[in-house]
Amino acid sequence: MAYILIIFGLVVMFFGVLGIIILPDFLLRIHASTKCGVTGAVSIMIGFAVYSGKLDIIIKILLIVIFLFFTSPLVAHLLGVYHLSRTSGKK
Repeated sequence: MAYILIIFGLVVMFFGVLGIIILPDFLLRIHASTKCGVTGAVSIMIGFAVYSGKLDIIIKILLIVIFLFFTSPLVAHLLGVYHLSRTSGKK
């Protein structure tokens, strides 16, 4: 089960990287990187937790997952607002 989660996370992160390369707009690139990055990283971290089976490692990994859930959307929002404030006057 752990290997399946880790491979799933790597595949999701691959599609996030592909989205960053292919998508034309900055805001679309942020969207791809945030959604795929968080989903992939959380899948990999849960796979590591399942693989280890130790309670102290599982707790540390869950704290990392919670940190990712809070910080990734905030950073993407701040980058999007900054980008829109810098480009709103230019035509």
